Amino acid sequence: MSKEKLNKKKIVLKEEAPKKEKDLILLILIIILIIITIILIIVKIASGKSIDPNDSKVKELHNYFNTENLTDCNGLFNYSDKKVSYTDVSAENKLCIAYHKSELSNLETETYKPQKKQTTCTIDNMTFRIDDDTKVCNVTKISREVVDNTYKKIFGKDVEDNDSFKIDSFNICYLKDDNYYCGLSETYTYSIGGESKIYRVINRAVEKNKDKIIIYDYFIKINGNNCYANYTPEIENTRCTKALTNEKNIEFKFMKKYGTKYKHIFQKNNDGTYYWVSSEPVK
Repeated sequence: MSKEKLNKKKIVLKEEAPKKEKDLILLILIIILIIITIILIIVKIASGKSIDPNDSKVKELHNYFNTENLTDCNGLFNYSDKKVSYTDVSAENKLCIAYHKSELSNLETETYKPQKKQTTCTIDNMTFRIDDDTKVCNVTKISREVVDNTYKKIFGKDVEDNDSFKIDSFNICYLKDDNYYCGLSETYTYSIGGESKIYRVINRAVEKNKDKIIIYDYFIKINGNNCYANYTPEIENTRCTKALTNEKNIEFKFMKKYGTKYKHIFQKNNDGTYYWVSSEPVK
């Protein structure tokens, strides 16, 4: 073999080595890219599909436990310092919530007179207190079906057996046949204390597996000049309390920085509605 041909062969061999190295690097990069893509897809699927926080469905779910008066039905009990689910809520409070979230515009009212010199009326083993002004017992009647359907919508289960339940500090409801009869309770509780202010703001909402909605929000309870991290028990949020002295308006930026973040899970029912599963603080 001539010297010229030998030199050409050596040059080819030298060129082939770097080319193989480049191909190997390219292959490794492609594999890494594929792995990253798969991970991103998995993360996206796991995190769920984002939903507009202003969506009507999201707002409806977020207000499942928000009564007009926070002293009713044990207030926002789902904003606790631990995970809260169906079994953690008393049967009475669940019925109380269902009552307040039911359509109450067409209530029937019945009036009963007490026996002479008595302050209560007893009707079919149901005892109500007279109104101090009218001196009679005013009793409203609502269909059991209405309340029970609302209960099923919110909690995803049928109503537990419960013959009576308080709807606030003064009024009680009794179950009789196919109706709930509600009026002033024979005994009542009255508490004096500072008015608490509750701030809740939705951070984001996601849909998972097309049958579950998760709402993330921030929560702050303010009483006087103090902030609290939870609704119950009242654990002071000292960072928020210190910042509150210089804050005139509680806005999203303040809530995100000092509020307690919560996760609320809702599961889709057979009829397309969503029922509450659990609520818990996000660490």
